[in-house]
Amino acid sequence: MEDLGQISLLPDLEEEIEEEDRIRLREEEDLVEALLFSLGRSVSAEEIAICLNMGRDGALLAAERLRIRYEERQGGLLIKKLEDRYQMVSHPKTYDGLIRVVKSPRKPVLSDVALETLSIIAYCQPVTKVEVERIRGVKSDHAVNRLVEFGLIEEVGRLDAPGRPMLFATTEEFLNRFGVDSLKDLPALPEGVEKLLREEVTEELKDGFGLEAEEESEEAVVNNEEAIANNEEAEGEGIDKEEPFTKDYFDIEDRKDEEVVKEEAKAESPET
Repeated sequence: MEDLGQISLLPDLEEEIEEEDRIRLREEEDLVEALLFSLGRSVSAEEIAICLNMGRDGALLAAERLRIRYEERQGGLLIKKLEDRYQMVSHPKTYDGLIRVVKSPRKPVLSDVALETLSIIAYCQPVTKVEVERIRGVKSDHAVNRLVEFGLIEEVGRLDAPGRPMLFATTEEFLNRFGVDSLKDLPALPEGVEKLLREEVTEELKDGFGLEAEEESEEAVVNNEEAIANNEEAEGEGIDKEEPFTKDYFDIEDRKDEEVVKEEAKAESPET
């Protein structure tokens, strides 16, 4: 009889353990939720791990559970994954209502020149301005400066060549604005186009800097890794950086009128 009594307690014990596990997992998700809301920006896996006082893998699992929960709920907010970072954002279905409150929605309007420049940087990054100009065939100072202003590209290092030219790459803001989670999700280039771009970059490295493509690639990787490490170190020390919150597409430069767009196109045209 005593044995039967002990056996009858096992199912209750299992249920109790399962319930404790559910509570623990939910508490982890609640902490991640509070962290994303409080910081108001994208949060790295390392920051989530520190908040949860656990390893990086466990932190990513907790963040992913929270993302799925928000996606299934389909409420006014979503958890968006950007590479290995997470950010709380407003659901696209709420945009109409938010715009009515904001009164003057603002959204950057990119000229064809800026879009062309951004496309080259997105597919060839990290890349120097001179390499972009080699591909476009015209000066690109203004377009690059505008993209930096809009937060769509940033400096990620310098090329080990005479003059130490800056290397540019896309930002998290670029991923947000174009609705992709990772650079791997960018549309594939038409056959032959990517090869042509790489050939142009290689030619510019040889003619302009006297470097082979392999050298540039290795240097770019080193510079990029250093830039990422510096950014993570700055975040760990609590250094504030200007980053977007949940207003998504209306917290940047005012819409440019047609005259300004024409002036940009004229400024980027080849000298006669």
